Amino acid sequence: MIRNYFKIALRNMWKHKGFSALNITGLVTGVTACLMILQYVSFELSFDRFHKDFDRIYRITNDRFQQGKLIQHGTITYPAVAAAMGKDFNEIETYTTLANPGTFSLQKDRKIFEEKGVYTDERFLSVFTFPLVAGDRKSALKAPHSIIISETNAQRIFHATPEQYAGLIGQTIKVDIDTEPYQITGIMKDFPAASHLQYGALMSFETLTHTWGDWIKNSWESSDVWHYAKLRPGVDAAALEKKLPAFSDRYFRGDKVSGSVEQFFLQPLSKAHLVPDYEYEIGKVNNGKAVWTMLTIAAFILLIAWINYINLATARSLERAREVGVRKVAGATSGQLIGQFLSESVLLNMLALGLGIALAVVLQPFLNTVIDKPLSFALLTGAGYGGKSFALMLGGVFLLGILLSGCYPAFALSSFKAVQVLKGSFKRSAKGTWVRRSLVVFQYTASMVLIVGTFIVFKQLKFMREGKLGFDMDQVLVIRGPELTLWDSTSIDRINSFKTELERIPSVQSATTSGNVFGNKLSRSFNIRRLGAGDGKGVTFSRMPVDADFFDTYKIPLLAGRNFLPTDSNNDSRKVTTAILNESAVKLLGFANASEGAGQKFVLNGKEWEIIGVVADFHQQSLKHSIEPIVFAPFYSLAGFFSMKINATDPAGSIAAVREQYNAFFPGNNFDYFFMDQRFNEQYKDDQVFGKVSSFFSLLAVLIASLGIFGLSSYTIAQRTKEIGVRKVLGASTSGIVTLLSKDFLKLVLFAIVIGAPIAWYGVNQWLSDFAYRINIEWWMFGIAAAASLLIAFASVSFQSMRAALMNPVKSLRSE
Repeated sequence: MIRNYFKIALRNMWKHKGFSALNITGLVTGVTACLMILQYVSFELSFDRFHKDFDRIYRITNDRFQQGKLIQHGTITYPAVAAAMGKDFNEIETYTTLANPGTFSLQKDRKIFEEKGVYTDERFLSVFTFPLVAGDRKSALKAPHSIIISETNAQRIFHATPEQYAGLIGQTIKVDIDTEPYQITGIMKDFPAASHLQYGALMSFETLTHTWGDWIKNSWESSDVWHYAKLRPGVDAAALEKKLPAFSDRYFRGDKVSGSVEQFFLQPLSKAHLVPDYEYEIGKVNNGKAVWTMLTIAAFILLIAWINYINLATARSLERAREVGVRKVAGATSGQLIGQFLSESVLLNMLALGLGIALAVVLQPFLNTVIDKPLSFALLTGAGYGGKSFALMLGGVFLLGILLSGCYPAFALSSFKAVQVLKGSFKRSAKGTWVRRSLVVFQYTASMVLIVGTFIVFKQLKFMREGKLGFDMDQVLVIRGPELTLWDSTSIDRINSFKTELERIPSVQSATTSGNVFGNKLSRSFNIRRLGAGDGKGVTFSRMPVDADFFDTYKIPLLAGRNFLPTDSNNDSRKVTTAILNESAVKLLGFANASEGAGQKFVLNGKEWEIIGVVADFHQQSLKHSIEPIVFAPFYSLAGFFSMKINATDPAGSIAAVREQYNAFFPGNNFDYFFMDQRFNEQYKDDQVFGKVSSFFSLLAVLIASLGIFGLSSYTIAQRTKEIGVRKVLGASTSGIVTLLSKDFLKLVLFAIVIGAPIAWYGVNQWLSDFAYRINIEWWMFGIAAAASLLIAFASVSFQSMRAALMNPVKSLRSE
């Protein structure tokens, strides 16, 4: 029986090739898009879940308040915190501390290899499951100047094969300008792509205590490290977190120790990757809202595709009504007819699923290139989020969808009355009409939401790219400072001489040095007080060392006072007493304006500083962030950055000339450069990828939805063939008939727009809440989306309407 069902189903599909192709196209497109999105979602949700006992690992986060105002919401905190928590709370099984993450120069045989690394303690490999292929997990990070390198580094630095890894244990390598070599104590597998921590080198934390001092382990005042804690089995993290306010009061005594009120929280490791609102983030993060939005789009696409199948299947109900009547007269039962129609649905959906899987695999490299992530179909079959359970759940969703999308047409078609059909008195079902129209409303409600969302995402990205930042970064070439050159009494003179030689290059207009660049998070200074303010509470500034040419090179306006002079700098940092503040910093100190602040003094780290000048506010980071109060000090830094304003005519020639001077002044250092505008705009990379991907799949959803209304219009117009013929005989015009046939569908779309507009408004408001500077949501944005929805719907319906209106009325009447 079942075999016979599928034979008949194949014959029907072949007989109606156009209809089948249209149906399969919609289903394949929906399945392919859904599978590609789900790979991305599975990858993002799988972060850090490969660790053993990942659900017991938490990151200790730190909120800091001054004068009742949140001044820091960060993952960075004080060195002594984790050890104190481990002592006070038996709920903590173990913990680990990370410090000084960044890019390091690994040197071997006079060759330099840049690598991301971090200093951490011997407990790191007890908290996290990063496998070693050589070395002892328990002792590899115990001794000072110990280092674990990745397999990739073992291969590129030592040209070692896996069989030779054990032989690297005990060999030495130099790190940055540290004069004492580091001993290799372990070789680890490369960190998985789905890890928010990404390092190719782990260096022992004890090294820092030898070079920086014991404060890096026991300080309650310098916020410079990151802590992760592993709880004991069965511990309620929420209950432990409720004990942390008392912990803060015990060690900080309000704001008596750090000058700030401290609050601590436990962030589950599984959430570290998808919560992007922390400052001083040590790991690889993405916007969780973007991930859930993509999952919603995937659900919409799949639902719309299945709704299309229902509408297109029922559009053929008149054509198949006589078939049902004949089969019933011949003795077929309703159950047999349902089985027949359901088998057709299953066959068509399974074919679409197979083609969709194949197409998703073929398009995989393209998607990976666009979003720059290592996605694979294995993420849906057990290698991603949820493992095999996710694969089974996904299979269940597809199976349920296939059955449900086939059930309605099967039951609807099998319910026709044989007598009515064969007599030609078959009428439309009001209930069936209501169901089909409801499905179209759902499709276009989803389309309205997606169109509005896509439009506003691109408007916001355009606003950020074109927004005024308060400084000029066009054609600014930036090179990293010489990290392997030691600071000495001649360093300031050498830096100034280097800048002088750079400015002698015809294409270089000006040059400056700074401890940091735009787009990077700045370090902070706390408890800054205005001199003579009595017992006024301290405030917090970001800080940035710059030279006298910094503001001129970046064209940052000086509002009051003067710029730095070469004499303001000194090799002995204790003798530097002048500073320049931005407007926000001056106002935070209580001055009414820039002129009032210039010439005044403040206290920082127990030393008086003079405000010699005030510059205009500018956006140090992207427009996602508020403008920071910043204090600029005239400190030179070899490990910082050199910025040059160059002519746009010959950038390659400028780079070559700058490289020559750099190698002459700082031999043995890597020449690493970038352009400031490109680096700054990298902050928007994830948002731009989200905009491109979401818009592409949203467009697919809208196009698939247009097939749905095409199907419903086919169904309705087919049942009104006689009416159309009568109207034409009575003199109705083609345009009148098109309008008559189209208006019912456009009413459905208008209803969908009314429903979709508030949903879209809520959704885009949630997305825009991540941005400190955002566009205003205007009514006309919804008007454009509504017009687009109506235009797409009209284009879908008008094709069928025009064909019916142009049909010969004699043929229309004869068909009845």
